[in-house]
Formats: sequence, C-alpha cells, structure tokens
Amino acid sequence: MATASSSAASYIRGRKPFKISTITDRSAIINGSAFFSGLSEPECHKVASCGQTLSFASEELVFMQGQSARHLVLIETGRVKQTQLSSNGNEVFLWMNRSGDVIGVPGESISGSQSCSARVMEHCQALVWDYAKLQCLILEFPQIRQNIGQILSGRLNELQERFREVATEKVAQRLALALLRLLKQVGKPVREGIEISSSRDELAQMTGTTLFTISRILSRWGEEGFVLPRRAAVVVLDIQRLRAVTTEGF
Repeated sequence: MATASSSAASYIRGRKPFKISTITDRSAIINGSAFFSGLSEPECHKVASCGQTLSFASEELVFMQGQSARHLVLIETGRVKQTQLSSNGNEVFLWMNRSGDVIGVPGESISGSQSCSARVMEHCQALVWDYAKLQCLILEFPQIRQNIGQILSGRLNELQERFREVATEKVAQRLALALLRLLKQVGKPVREGIEISSSRDELAQMTGTTLFTISRILSRWGEEGFVLPRRAAVVVLDIQRLRAVTTEGF
C-alpha cells in the first residue's frame, strides 16, 4: 500500500504502514467499532478508503499529553494504555483500550491538545484518520457524531463512578470494582480463568491507593483462591466471588 502521508508521518514519527489486504477487511474492522456503529456496508467502505493503516511497536507512544490532537486511531490488534500526568509529575492510569476501541476521540480535548498520553502495551496495528478527513466524514454521516456523544457520555459516567468509589468505598471494594471493569474491557481467557494484564502500580493508580495496599489485598485474595496474582497481571478464577467483594464490609 502507499506510504503514510506527510502529515501523518510528522505526527506519528517512525511508525510503519502495514497492509490490510482489502477495503472489505478494513470495513469489517470499522463495522465492529462503537465509533462507527450504525453505518451501512457502503458507508463503512467509504470510511475505510479515507483511513491509513499503521503499525506501532510495544512501548511506543501513539500520542503524548499536551501534543496537538490531530488524529483518530482505531485499534485493530493489540492494547493501548492511556495515562495522565499530574502537575507534580505523578502518573494516573485512565483507560486500557483493545481491538475495536478508538483513541483520540474528538471532543475529549477542549483545548485542542491531548489531555493524556497513549502508550502501546503490545504490538498494535491500527487504522488512522486525520481530523480534517474525519470532520468531512462526520458531516457526510451524522451517525458518527451521535456515536461520539455516546462514547464520551459513557466515559464520563465511568469516571464519575470511579470518583464516587474513591470517595465512599473501601479499598478492597474499589479494587474489585476496577477488576470487574477491566474484565469486560481487556479480559483475556487463559487456562486458569480470565487474565487482566495490568500491573499492581496501575491498579493502585486506578483505585487511589498505594502499591503496598494493592499487593496485600491481592495476596489475601490469592490465598482465598479466587484470584491468581502475577507479576504484571491478575487472573480472576471466580468472578462471582470477586463480585461478592463489592458488597462486603472489608
């Protein structure tokens, strides 16, 4: 396929284009994304023809906090972590995204700059649209604007829930709720159960507590037999038991 355009190349420096064999293949990826939900097959083909295909290596930045927001990225394979730096330099874990998710959604950055950073956690292939082209697509297909509203509303609701949990719930309950969300978002079936690839430090950031506290709780749950703590992941062995934690007076 053709190389990435100069604008994309300057924005996503060093990323190499990869090939999705046909427009039909791209359309199938687009059709499965909430961002483009409701579009017909011909409309998905039109959207696919306007995008580029790029590959990102593990640990590479897709975009950085404070950088000009110029591209929408639809993850085709792999996982991407979004974080935000506070004024004192502390990193806060916001989201973990996987295949079918979009990052860089218009409307997330009122100032026109990225409000967070996005880093690839494992080799990632993606479809990319610059905002100028995306705006044309939004005008042509109003359903996309409606989808953007629903996505942003859903993310706001989750952040409000997480804020309430930090203010009102005990740490064990907050951790159980965070793991249940991550199960839906990035859970991967393995032999023992469902694996969540998230470090203890990331879980501490999500739940507003310390690394020591997260390690202590996971160790206790491991002894009770409903989770299996790993170095950079947690395997949930019993989802119902994890759910029960959210209503217990730990």
